[in-house]
Amino acid sequence: MADTTNLPHPLEPDASLPANRQRRQRFFPLTEQDEPLLAQLSPRYVEILRQEGQMADIAARLNLPIGTVKSRLHRARAALATLRRQQASSTPQ
Repeated sequence: MADTTNLPHPLEPDASLPANRQRRQRFFPLTEQDEPLLAQLSPRYVEILRQEGQMADIAARLNLPIGTVKSRLHRARAALATLRRQQASSTPQ
């Protein structure tokens, strides 16, 4: 299993970030270790994972319906979680 000692705890957001980013980070933080994994995802998923703010704001910025933003974000998080698990299981201890 991969060493997770340097990863932030998902329920303890980084206090140096703006409040809206803290809320988002609490649910699905992106880390430096995710960068190589993001390269394996669809550009649509990467774009949505990097967005900050409320769903309505993201939808307006990307000129997409809010339902599309929600479904892409859900699928992107699931895909990244799968890649994280694969990486953790293939990393020697």
